[in-house]
Amino acid sequence: MIDRMSRQIFTLLGAILAFSPLAAQEQPEWQSQYAIGLNKLQPHTYVWPYATVTDVEQGDYEQSPYYLSLNGKWKFHWVKNPDKRPKEFYKPSFYTGGWADILVPGNWERQGYGTAIYVNESYEFDDKMFKFKKNPPLVPYEDNEVGSYRRTFKVPASWKDRRVVLCCEGVISFYYVWVNGKFIGYNQGSKTPAEWDITDKLEDGENMIALEVYRWSAGSYLECQDMWRLSGIERDVYLYSTPHRYIADYKVTSSLEKTNYKDGLFGLDVTIEGASQNASSIAYTLKDAEGRTVSAEEIPVKSRGLSNFISFPGKRLPAVQAWSAEHPNLYTLFLELKDATGKVTEVTGCRVGFRTSEIKDGRFCINGVPILVKGVNRHEHSQLGRTVSKELMEQDIRLMKQNNINTVRNSHYPTDSYWYTLCDRYGLYMIDEANIESHGMGYGPASLAKDSTWLPAHMDRTQRMYERSKNHPAIVIWSLGNEAGNGINFERTYDWLKSVENNRPVQYERAEQNYNTDIYCRMYRSVDEIKAYLATPGIYRPFILCEYLHAMGNSCGGMKEYWDVFESNPMVQGGAIWDWVDQSFREIDDNGRWYWSYGGDYGPEDIPSFGNFCCNGLVNADREPHPHLLEVKKIYQNIKATLINEKNLTVRIKNWFDFSNLNQYILHWNVTADNGMVLAKGMQEVDCLPHGMVNVMFGAVKLPVNTREAYLNLSWMRKTVSPMVDTSWEVAYDQFVLPGNATGKAYLPETSGKMTFTVDEKSGALQLLAQDGTELLASPVTLSLFRPATDNDNRDRKAAHLWRQAGLDKTVQKVVSLKKGKASATAVVELLNEAGKKVGDAILAYSLAQNGGVRIQTEFTPDTTMVKSMARMGLAFEMNDRYGNVSYLGRGEHETYADRKQSGKIDIYNTTVERMFHYYVKPQATGNRTDVRWMKLADEANNGLFVNSSRPFQFSISPFSDENIEKATHINELERNGKVTVHLDAGQSGVGTATCGPATLPPYLIPIDRQQFDFTIYLVR
Repeated sequence: MIDRMSRQIFTLLGAILAFSPLAAQEQPEWQSQYAIGLNKLQPHTYVWPYATVTDVEQGDYEQSPYYLSLNGKWKFHWVKNPDKRPKEFYKPSFYTGGWADILVPGNWERQGYGTAIYVNESYEFDDKMFKFKKNPPLVPYEDNEVGSYRRTFKVPASWKDRRVVLCCEGVISFYYVWVNGKFIGYNQGSKTPAEWDITDKLEDGENMIALEVYRWSAGSYLECQDMWRLSGIERDVYLYSTPHRYIADYKVTSSLEKTNYKDGLFGLDVTIEGASQNASSIAYTLKDAEGRTVSAEEIPVKSRGLSNFISFPGKRLPAVQAWSAEHPNLYTLFLELKDATGKVTEVTGCRVGFRTSEIKDGRFCINGVPILVKGVNRHEHSQLGRTVSKELMEQDIRLMKQNNINTVRNSHYPTDSYWYTLCDRYGLYMIDEANIESHGMGYGPASLAKDSTWLPAHMDRTQRMYERSKNHPAIVIWSLGNEAGNGINFERTYDWLKSVENNRPVQYERAEQNYNTDIYCRMYRSVDEIKAYLATPGIYRPFILCEYLHAMGNSCGGMKEYWDVFESNPMVQGGAIWDWVDQSFREIDDNGRWYWSYGGDYGPEDIPSFGNFCCNGLVNADREPHPHLLEVKKIYQNIKATLINEKNLTVRIKNWFDFSNLNQYILHWNVTADNGMVLAKGMQEVDCLPHGMVNVMFGAVKLPVNTREAYLNLSWMRKTVSPMVDTSWEVAYDQFVLPGNATGKAYLPETSGKMTFTVDEKSGALQLLAQDGTELLASPVTLSLFRPATDNDNRDRKAAHLWRQAGLDKTVQKVVSLKKGKASATAVVELLNEAGKKVGDAILAYSLAQNGGVRIQTEFTPDTTMVKSMARMGLAFEMNDRYGNVSYLGRGEHETYADRKQSGKIDIYNTTVERMFHYYVKPQATGNRTDVRWMKLADEANNGLFVNSSRPFQFSISPFSDENIEKATHINELERNGKVTVHLDAGQSGVGTATCGPATLPPYLIPIDRQQFDFTIYLVR
């Protein structure tokens, strides 16, 4: 380690000495990778000053008398390039009467200035639109927008003769700062605070602050994240005041002894800055959640000079309440700086959590226990851009906790400070990631990871991440950055992090199996690739995927297969789904219709864009869950059961919690028949230790004679309310199908009247279906092999491309022969594409069923010279949209697919066609239901049709046509035509996760061979 540290120091010195005013070649600071800041305070933990220790306990620093927010309306001026900026705007005499107002914080592109650009891997300015090719550290000049911000403020009278600090929490990408016309400094690096001591720049009465912000800078080369590229002041701006001798920084050590992981190990280092005429002392008090003091000490500050480093003796605290995501037990640390008389001159502090985070025996452990990372990646996003309110952050964490997520990766930068407070308070493991991604330079020789002239910038971003957030117990892993290649710069940042603490692992995905990562954290590896890693001799690092299961559009198929591996192989410990929230904006078109926007929707047609790839959330931009979030909740659940005896209904329950006994939950169970009747039910408490298993027997339940099957349902709810999950929220569930009388007919509908049908002579399709003369069909019943492509389908080389190539999206049926009987008809047809080429042969046999329905037996044989892949195998037709009420017995109540149906419980559901359609950002196939026993579509008078089959089937009903959905690029392009589209499928391809990850797995594809299936349609009145 000493050798590594020596290399680091010499490399840093060399890089810094290489830069001089001459080396800059008269380029502005924002064109230099070395200009990472001027006159800034050293990075440190938050040391907000409070009035009293009671205020520290409440933790609301914004209410401190020594805190002044500068958020709100600022005067603003925007230009397209630096030469047009008002160069002397920072002078108090400069008149801004004609300037507009802008909201701070908030990106200027979301307030009417400039153009929001979304790209993924590339630099947005590396494009012909800006007549510029990437050339680090240089960025475009002619098109580099500049925003000039100004506002006035008054310093409280109580701050007189005190030190005042200006803090800008996040400004992108580079900015200069003035106070009262006096130059303060500059900063680049948009996701960590920059602070300046402005004490000597302040005046009595009104003061003025000015920021000159550049859209692009050399720092943009390290901020090439998969997100909207936006500009401006996007986080809080504020002042705080301290005495002239003040607490400048402190570092808390709050771990557990590693024998029994029961006693806490507490350590505290404090840095005192500022000269003093008198002696002083620093005291701390550590209190538990009940307000009891568990440790306290006071140490004199011997030196009266500018800087004092005080290290309190470490203490072992018996039987502390450990912090974990399941039990986020927190203590409160109070720090008091006192003068020679013992008077308290400054108070600050924070929450403290005792926990360990380590790699032990090849496994990632919290408090000595190997855990599974049930994670998600989270970008900061709101309708303001990258500015996220406290209320929205609280909504994020509530949804995560309610859906069994235990880990969040801050992708790909340190986030707003309040997010850390929430994760500490409510319990989320956090991977904090440095604001470093140079994806646009690739991973090869041009990678900035390999260019040591960029080491100061890499190191600055890493150090600022660490120093700001080092005291948060929620942070269990540090990440060096994302998708920036690997080389000397990441080796040195790894070395530095390992030198300043050994209480948390450090990871970096691009390090792969090189030394500078403690976790093998590759992204989007398939199940087979994970198994290959496990079979590699000599592995010693756990495999935790930093990204997997790309949740773009209708997605997240195959999650169960991942978790079958995670739960059965100790050295594979989960991962973080990409990602949490769609990065889309709600817009209104010229016709007053709203839609979600994405890349390319702003600016000229040729603007650089990666389309809707920014829309891959488990929730939409308004935090409304997508259907696949329910699958995540189900598979991430910590209580799982297996039915081991059908006769006496015995289940084996596995407790996947790491620190919680199941007796904190109540098990509700019932047996429900397929007609919806509850045959038996109960509730009980189950005692089962973490990672333990227990058998529970409910006893035999006799099924009624006309019941074809029944369902044993298990549902778990909290016994007591927690801050984020109350006792009415289902935290886990399982369901088991119990066979009954296979010949039971109780579920069939009551029909009356005379049923008639007609088969078209040319197509062989069912053309007319009527009961006593009442016709229901709005279009013939035809074979259907295509679906409106999902985002995954379009990226999967074996999906939509092959479907369209074969012409499955536009097929017609051509009769080869047609035989008609009194109550039956058989059509032999060819299925042709739009070009007239045959894609398959089919036999359609129609007959009146004894109980009044029309049975359609279908046999289809694809032409394998044309057809290499199919989306579905089934029938499709249209009905008048007055038939809008849907009932069914199958998985619900949300959409499910063959590879994403673990979350669907079989039950009788009542919904509507409108509710079945889910509005993904880009329209695509949606609304499917799996394992369906029967389906009914009716109008308000309950007239309509009823469908069943000889085996479970799938169906969907949409208020839009397939052609409309397939063609639409945004939801405002969806048009109702007075009809609903009905799909009855014997099978449909799974959804996979191919936009960035594995395609649909083979078991969930439609076999390209002869298929037979049947449906019976009844008219009900």
